[in-house]
Amino acid sequence: MSTDHASRLRTCAEIIVRIGLNLQPGQRLLLAEPYELQGVSREASALVEAISAAALAASGVPPIIIWGDPERLRQFAEQADWRGFTQLVAANADHMKHHLAEGGAFLFPLSSTPQLMQGVAAERVSELQRISWTHFGPIIQRLTHGESQWLIVPAPTPAWADAAFADLPAEQRLEALQETVLAAMRVLIACNQSALVPSRDKPAPTTEPIQAWHTHFAALERQRDALNSRRHKTIRYQGPGTDLTVKLPAKHQWCTAQLSTKRGVPFVANLPTEEVFTAPDRNSAEGIIRVSRPLSYGGSVIEGIELAFKRGRVVQAQARTGRDLLQRLLDTDDGSARLGEVALIVKRDPAPGSWQNSGRLFYHTLLDENASPHIALGESYHFCNRSLFAFGLNRSLVHVDLPLDATVELL
Repeated sequence: MSTDHASRLRTCAEIIVRIGLNLQPGQRLLLAEPYELQGVSREASALVEAISAAALAASGVPPIIIWGDPERLRQFAEQADWRGFTQLVAANADHMKHHLAEGGAFLFPLSSTPQLMQGVAAERVSELQRISWTHFGPIIQRLTHGESQWLIVPAPTPAWADAAFADLPAEQRLEALQETVLAAMRVLIACNQSALVPSRDKPAPTTEPIQAWHTHFAALERQRDALNSRRHKTIRYQGPGTDLTVKLPAKHQWCTAQLSTKRGVPFVANLPTEEVFTAPDRNSAEGIIRVSRPLSYGGSVIEGIELAFKRGRVVQAQARTGRDLLQRLLDTDDGSARLGEVALIVKRDPAPGSWQNSGRLFYHTLLDENASPHIALGESYHFCNRSLFAFGLNRSLVHVDLPLDATVELL
């Protein structure tokens, strides 16, 4: 590893620990990845080591790491060993529950493994996801209700790089992905820093990444507050293959990824974050969408997704590849075929060639959803509604973001 790259990783780790998690003195950090691998990829060990060092410096307590084993995960699917997989997931979930009970913070370094389950039957991939969400879903719901800090970040690996940068020579792919992630994390901010416009009461942007994030958060907050003051009733997405209208509840609340725990500790739920979002009326979506990017889901890829909505529910679903898996995702539970989120991207004129407007398909939720407007199937976030009973919010074990190539109109 070059000296420059090691220095950038340390800066990235500082952003994750200080800006994202806001890790407190004496608070232990748990690193896990319950979305696909049931543990952090060992191929992301350099980033994990940098984060561990930053966490130890901030809290004085060494972090805990749950490592993943992709080969073992594929064996569970190939052998339909649901008992063995359930034991693994349940053990990880128990570990996470114990950590949460002790007031610990959570970091989810999320890689992408789009070819992991290639050739495995859709019903087996779907069963892995169902078991995972059954155990992990209740924990993430507790986290979204503010029981502790949690943060999702991208973790580059060779497998992910091979998918996202397949057009480059093999020896250049991982470095290209690492540079993209560092730019998205504002470690490399030369490309997009000029786009941040300071207000009178905010400091001008500098080349220091921590300050760049504070400036960016201020821009997101201004957009959030402006939307909340206007009290729009409807949001419409229009673009190639997309014409979708969704109603917003009377007490909807536009939010950013900046949250606080019940104890009043501020944190950021995912980095990078370029969005403002809210929860729609679960019964209101009408129209069609064409998802602009492949969806990496459960170690498989679903491409060319097209959905039709009526009275809030998906009534027709198509995909060029992975159609069976898509249908099983939609059939997860009553809420998985309804919308739980609508989102806008605050793009303040990103420079040509920046990661946001590169047009590249990243095969990763965080990068793909923060590059374009999007919606999400499944669970709504309760804090996006000020109603006492959160009337109209969707409930589901899953939450799956779908980027759109669309313009957004608020009415």
